Amino acid sequence: MMAAEKPQPLRGVLSVDEPMSRHTSWRAGGTADRFYQPADSDDLAMFLRGLPVDEPLLWIGLGSNLLVRDGGIRGTVIGTSGVLDGLARLAGDIVRAEAGVSCAKVARFCARQGLAGAEFLAGIPGTMGGALAMNAGAFGGETWPLVLAVETIDRTGQRRERRPQEYRIGYRHVVSPAEEWFVAAHLQLAAGDTAESAARIKGLLGRRNATQPIGEPSCGSVFRNPPGDHAARLIEASGLKGYCIGKACVSTRHANFVVNDGGATAADIEALIQHIYDVVLAKHGVSLAREVHIVGAARPTTAGAIPVSGGATASGNASVGRAAEKSLRRAGRPDDFGKVAVLMGGMSAEREISLKSGSAVLAALQRRGVDAHGIDVGHDIASRLAGGDYDRTFIMLHGRGGEDGTMQGLLETLGIPYTGSGVLGSAIGMDKLRSKWLWLGRGLPTPDFALLADDTDLDDVVRRLGLPLIIKPSCEGSSIGMSKVTIKSRLAEAWRVARGYDANVIAEQWITGAEYTAAIVGRRALPLIRVETSHEFYDYAAKYTADDTRYHCPSGLDAAEEQELQQLALTAFDAIGAAGWGRIDFMCGEDGRPWLIEANTIPGMTDHSLVPKAARAAGIEFDDLAWMILETTLGGGTGRRTGEQGT
Repeated sequence: MMAAEKPQPLRGVLSVDEPMSRHTSWRAGGTADRFYQPADSDDLAMFLRGLPVDEPLLWIGLGSNLLVRDGGIRGTVIGTSGVLDGLARLAGDIVRAEAGVSCAKVARFCARQGLAGAEFLAGIPGTMGGALAMNAGAFGGETWPLVLAVETIDRTGQRRERRPQEYRIGYRHVVSPAEEWFVAAHLQLAAGDTAESAARIKGLLGRRNATQPIGEPSCGSVFRNPPGDHAARLIEASGLKGYCIGKACVSTRHANFVVNDGGATAADIEALIQHIYDVVLAKHGVSLAREVHIVGAARPTTAGAIPVSGGATASGNASVGRAAEKSLRRAGRPDDFGKVAVLMGGMSAEREISLKSGSAVLAALQRRGVDAHGIDVGHDIASRLAGGDYDRTFIMLHGRGGEDGTMQGLLETLGIPYTGSGVLGSAIGMDKLRSKWLWLGRGLPTPDFALLADDTDLDDVVRRLGLPLIIKPSCEGSSIGMSKVTIKSRLAEAWRVARGYDANVIAEQWITGAEYTAAIVGRRALPLIRVETSHEFYDYAAKYTADDTRYHCPSGLDAAEEQELQQLALTAFDAIGAAGWGRIDFMCGEDGRPWLIEANTIPGMTDHSLVPKAARAAGIEFDDLAWMILETTLGGGTGRRTGEQGT
């Protein structure tokens, strides 16, 4: 028998309870449970293979776009700066830069090599890995247009080479096809002149030094520039230059910079970011989206103390920030949630999507240190919940048995708090017919419709509603069983398809126009998303499998129009008794008039889902969104322990 291969020792540096203030450009924040600096990519792969599969991981470079909350980070932080620092010219005009190399160093290296196009990188105060993760830019240039390929690594230590077309890339935003991290980039440049590139870099840096608070602890630009304007102009026009909370101040040199004036806490900085957002929204009607990532736990508070908003929300929607602030008066640490069951799967027609949503939420909560456990719901769910000693549940069941009040009723009986709407709000939200009746009763706009049955006069339906029509089962989600009917002879067939999913089938007047969705968290609506699809309507394939569905956020509406539709969504949500979180879908006809289509009280949480997209546009990362939704289970003081109370 051959002897087992002796495992190789790690060659990097592992620290315990590492102060993150040493590793972020704001020089603030709590400690990380573990901090690892790998010797090289091989050592990194070995380290990752040895970690528990559910270990929360955070990757940082220079920490220039990061705020770590004062409660610190539960899990492991991997620091790449100064260790993954390979930089070389490959064949022709290709440069390979590892994730830990500073962007400024890449810019200077390319210039020395007589390669042009990377000069703008000198103005990005971070590493190559961070620039890839957020499509960082400066002086009119962006990272990903230079990228020919990237090298990645996953939790198992497996490395891959990927192409840009495998990612969804936007302004300061990149979505990866998998849970992988960047190890290196292959940049394709153009032939240039060393002296010209060096002179351009010098000029760009001179501009930066003249207009930005270089040398003061900051993260660079806090907010993204809104379309057609500059965040700094809006902040300065709001009279905020020099405004301070604690030792965190708006720079007097550049209003889109928040500086640590000596001893600022992360809570000071986060509170100031939220204040800037609130004031700009109130004065100018502009919802600024932040560039900075806010991670970690809020500092534990004593009774009566009020910590700052859960920074997942700062710079998103001001109202979402206030909801999170209220919630964080109750939850500052993962332990506050106790043992959490994430319910997924189930037995509805939406089982597969539920499994994807639930798995994503489970991983997000675990990354944040929550004691979360996934449960694939079956017929034994009552006994599993009763015997599992769970403190609360995150319901990610789509469709029947999970979204219709059934699971909510069981949890009420067991006395286990849960996310989302209560029994009645869930039941009505699942039922498109009853939702429309309630909306009509409140005088809210919803397309005209007819209930189809065996004895329905289909000719009369067509005469009254016209063509096309959308035929849908009343109690299904994800557009399952829906059909667009353009000729009368197809109506009976469409009814039979929908009838296979629910006894109640609706024929609804077709609205030609733009489709929008409003995600709701707590008591506020996130930025609207306008959906465009090449399909006849936003069907199951367009939602979950199509690559050509386009999501526009910002939606393209002006501020007044967007706020009006957000308020309509909130009113519609309230009308059906929904609470906690959810989504309202509506159409705007060619005349601009809005029409409520349906509610969703447990929306999807996959990479194609709309609520995470809206949250991301508001500056709320997926993990923070899951945390915020789970916080809605912590309401108290009225004797009601469940999600129906809301926030």
